[in-house]
Amino acid sequence: MLKKRFEGDEWKLRPQFEAAEQLYNKWREIFVLVESYCETLQDSEEYDHAEKNKELIWQNLFIVAPKIIGAAGADTYTLKMENASIVRNNCREMMEQIRFTAIVGAGEEKYAEAIEQEVEIFRELFRNWVSTFIKDDHEDEWGLFI
Repeated sequence: MLKKRFEGDEWKLRPQFEAAEQLYNKWREIFVLVESYCETLQDSEEYDHAEKNKELIWQNLFIVAPKIIGAAGADTYTLKMENASIVRNNCREMMEQIRFTAIVGAGEEKYAEAIEQEVEIFRELFRNWVSTFIKDDHEDEWGLFI
C-alpha cells in the first residue's frame, strides 16, 4: 500500500516510508482485534448503550489508516503533523471507549487489555514514524505546528 520507488534525492524519504509502512501494518493487526472486540460488545444489566460505544469505536478505528497514508503522501511537515495528530487523537479516543466498555461490563477486560498492549506497540512505532518527519520552511498559517 505504501510502496514507493526512490529516485534522485527521494532516497532521503525512505526511512519515513518504511516507518509509515510498519505503522500501517501494525494498525491492520489492531483493526482486526478491535473489530472482533466490537462484535462481542453487548448491553449489561447496568449499562444499555453498547451500540453507541461500538459506533464511536468504529469511527475512531476507520480514521487511522487513511491518516497514516495521508501523512506518508503529504509534502509538507505541517500536513504530516496534522495527520499524525489526528492518528494520535483517534487512538486515544478509541482506547477510552474500549476501556469504558470493559469497565461497565459491555466488553471483556482481557480483550481490552490485549488491544491496549498492541496499541502500546503501535505508540512506539508512531513515535519512531513522527521522528522521521523533516521540518520544512512551509509556514503553518494556523501557528500550530511551528
